[in-house]
Amino acid sequence: MTIDKKQLASLTKKERRELQREMARIKREADRKRRKRRKALGISGLVLLVVAIIAAVGLVVWTQLRLANEGPQNMASDGIVFTGDGKAITAAPTEAHAWLEPAASAPTPEKGIVPITIYVDYGSKDAAAFFATNGEQIQQWVTYGFVQLEVKPIALDQYDNATENYSTLAANAAACVANFAPTNFLAVNTALLDANPNVTDTPIDKAGVSKAVSTALGGENTDISTCIENDRYANWVATVSETAANGPLQGTDVKKVAHSPLVLVQGEKFTGKIDESTDLLSFISQVLAAAEKEAQDSKDSTATPAPTPSGTSTEKAK
Repeated sequence: MTIDKKQLASLTKKERRELQREMARIKREADRKRRKRRKALGISGLVLLVVAIIAAVGLVVWTQLRLANEGPQNMASDGIVFTGDGKAITAAPTEAHAWLEPAASAPTPEKGIVPITIYVDYGSKDAAAFFATNGEQIQQWVTYGFVQLEVKPIALDQYDNATENYSTLAANAAACVANFAPTNFLAVNTALLDANPNVTDTPIDKAGVSKAVSTALGGENTDISTCIENDRYANWVATVSETAANGPLQGTDVKKVAHSPLVLVQGEKFTGKIDESTDLLSFISQVLAAAEKEAQDSKDSTATPAPTPSGTSTEKAK
């Protein structure tokens, strides 16, 4: 607001003084409003900046948590699945089991192929005995296409405590191999069972686990060695082990894993001797026979019965 000299000259001294006071007041009010606007804009900008920082930090934390708890590649069901074509064994490729997402179901095998799932704790002496007795035979069945095998590494407290954390170290190592070298998993599976301190009576640490894995691989794999060293899948091991110990288990009426190994043939718990190879074959035959009988009974119960001639019809025929 401005006043030219002619207007100012026409005013009395008192009026000029009042006018100056009013102009000063208007200027102070304008300055006050301007400062208020700047402050409001500053606070808004600061709030937006804080919100952006919180969002960025939250995203980083969420990403780190997701990565720390995500499972390995090729184990979407929390187990690695193997099939055969008559000549070789192939590991089924899958995405990783994402954090906070339910595990996927293992693929349904083709008709005539028997699904076998094994929950294995590498600190269990019984697990080592089972695979020593049946491992080679199972691999032959898989190779020939008779069996679809799923191996689920876990670390139950009873074995982990007894082996000074070997169960967790070995399960993490198995997950690392599944992620980076799935075709070598079964060889490493055997090596980890053989290195069980309950079997060897020799303590084994993380470096020993890594060495056992490298030997089974035929040489060091840097990705796998780093994965083992960093306990890459330790959180995932803890989660799947808790689920196994408390249930429920997928694809079976068995509630939980009370001890290792838990062997499921077409969802039925193997109850034979772990160190008697004929018991597993006999159990598979029993399960298949029971399933075939159930299917036949179901087919018979839904079949349409043949019509019986009525008395009237018979008389008409006469």
